[in-house]
Amino acid sequence: MVTRSAGSQDSDRMVTRPVPADWLGQRRRADHHAREKATPLIETLLMRLHELLPASAEQPGAASDGAAAQESASASDSGPAAAAAAVHVIDVGAGTGSNQAWLAPRLAVAQRWTLLDHDADLLEVAAEDPSAAGPGETTRVLGTIEDLPSLTHGAEIQLVTCSALLDLLRPSEAEVLADAIAGPEAGAHVTALLSLTVTGQVEIAPGHPSDAVITEAFDAHQRRDGLLGPDAAQTVAQLLRDRGAEVTLSATDWALDSTEAALIQRYLGDRAAVAVEHDPSLAGLAQEWVSAREAQLSAGELRVHVGHLDLLSLPGT
Repeated sequence: MVTRSAGSQDSDRMVTRPVPADWLGQRRRADHHAREKATPLIETLLMRLHELLPASAEQPGAASDGAAAQESASASDSGPAAAAAAVHVIDVGAGTGSNQAWLAPRLAVAQRWTLLDHDADLLEVAAEDPSAAGPGETTRVLGTIEDLPSLTHGAEIQLVTCSALLDLLRPSEAEVLADAIAGPEAGAHVTALLSLTVTGQVEIAPGHPSDAVITEAFDAHQRRDGLLGPDAAQTVAQLLRDRGAEVTLSATDWALDSTEAALIQRYLGDRAAVAVEHDPSLAGLAQEWVSAREAQLSAGELRVHVGHLDLLSLPGT
């Protein structure tokens, strides 16, 4: 079931920038593979969580042991006292639940989740997908990032997380996020793992004469209406540091080849469409670019590298 946040009660439709559910599903495998590169961030996060939580909340066994995680985390469902000993994981822009599906089995602590998204349809997809379910209790909340501060207030051990979200934020929304994690009104024990933020660094091999033109238009579109776009990870990192947080960044790039042909085809088509949306005069050039790239993909010649960053924020000492 999806519940509405208090701030969403008067809005029948909150979605202003919808993300297609099929795109989220199509990119899931590449996202999960890329995030393995940030394993050291998970290890550092777990060390801090183990310091903050009572021993009874720590899960036995390896972080990847999903069965052990499920059994141990069930304590978080047994009442207020047990819930207080669990990490409250708040997934902002949770979408179809991909972030929860990847991260929950790797958190070797008792946990309960709140999935926050402004699109009720995506939250319903998450509710119906068994692979997206994490251990312990999961609450799905229809709301926006402005609802986050009310969720991170208090003495509870909390982990704010997101995946492929920061580039879609405006500066004011990034300030809300940073304040909720590390601002003066935030809880005393708020950590954050903000994943898979695009950096704008895209390499498509072999090269093509129109690559630079497509990239320039695409990046400009990503910054439309004041969105952070490719500057998001560094911008949010600085906002958190300004608030006293300890911030670590780690590359989690996509490295795609012909084994991900369907994803590459979708990515190239969407990239060209976005460039044309920004500059309609590029329509003919973009179509030629896509055709050439699809021919290379069919021949098994194409490689695509898309830069991403994961960000870990810990309370300053």
